[in-house]
Amino acid sequence: MDEIRIETINGKKIITYFSQSSKDNKKLVIMNHGFRSSSLGPARQFVDFQRILNKNGYSVLRFDQPNSGNSDGDYLNSSFREWVKTTVFLTKKYINNGYQVTLMGQSMGATTSVVAANNPWLKNKILCLLLWVPDAKSDVKVNPEKIYEEAGQKYKGLFWIEAKNSDFFGSLKAYTGGIHLVYGQTDRYVKRRLIDKTIRIVKEKGQTVMILKDQDHSPWQFDLVQEVYKNELKILAEFMV
Repeated sequence: MDEIRIETINGKKIITYFSQSSKDNKKLVIMNHGFRSSSLGPARQFVDFQRILNKNGYSVLRFDQPNSGNSDGDYLNSSFREWVKTTVFLTKKYINNGYQVTLMGQSMGATTSVVAANNPWLKNKILCLLLWVPDAKSDVKVNPEKIYEEAGQKYKGLFWIEAKNSDFFGSLKAYTGGIHLVYGQTDRYVKRRLIDKTIRIVKEKGQTVMILKDQDHSPWQFDLVQEVYKNELKILAEFMV
């Protein structure tokens, strides 16, 4: 069963899409989209994975971040801090309703998921992180008040400054649950040294890393992303018992 739900967060209507699993077992994956994206994910891969997860006993919540997709707000005013607060709000709501929760994210959605998982209220309550191409943005250099444009969208540099100040690496190091990390071998957006540092931290935790041969930031080739789904189902089965 799929259901559109509207949440009011920070005075904005946030559009969410809840899909019930084939089993009413209170296991939930919350999907967090990337910059300039929406709840569909790259090449609708969030929707494809949602349907696979539902058949395997996991409910899914997809949502459009404030100022993105069908949610309220002008993209120009996008805020990474607001993304994190929105993710924390939704995650806290479902945990309070008795759900076990895993956070999944793509690109800046993955970065958001890591930072949200380190929120004091959520700390040690997120069972697993499924991270597709997170970008730490720890060395970004932009003017916070300057307006930039990328692929037809205008935004303020403040979004990247807020991401930089969120301490992605500190949050990743502090996280104690399961992790499944995926990068494309030829990612053109995330700097190589940031990829290497992220991989090193995850491996030091004894968690799983996949590198997709000849793949860019997103979207990935259909057959390869099917392998990602299969591996993430294994991780979920291990940590969401």
